Amino acid sequence: MWPQCHPRRWARVRARARIMRARYGGDAYYLARERARRPDGRRTCFWTRVAVELARLDGREIGVGTSDRWR
Repeated sequence: MWPQCHPRRWARVRARARIMRARYGGDAYYLARERARRPDGRRTCFWTRVAVELARLDGREIGVGTSDRWR
């Protein structure tokens, strides 16, 4: 799933995701998404990756609506 070009970067992302999951529990994904949003509407790549990793750890499906999830 993750590209192999920067293993240290992905190790930092995975480590931060585990720390946030341990510290904040179920709210960690939403906190990472909030941190990924900048005031000007752009995204911060690191926190976006952390949010995606948290979604993967939690088994969330990103971009799937509630009605589509149960089909």
